[in-house]
Amino acid sequence: MKAKAKVLDVLHLTGRTASTEDSRTILSEKEFKELLRQLKEGEKDPKILSAREKLMSLRPVWQD
Repeated sequence: MKAKAKVLDVLHLTGRTASTEDSRTILSEKEFKELLRQLKEGEKDPKILSAREKLMSLRPVWQD
């Protein structure tokens, strides 16, 4: 449990905005909580699920 708490602390730095200098994106508290909820519960947006299904049905170029 301690490792999980440390990871969450590192990922969530309050009061920071997205940084382009070091390729990290730091989320607001609200965005971070939404990300954790979505990871736990899975995607529910029908548009995203439909797009994902279409992508999964494509055959990769290297298999032609």
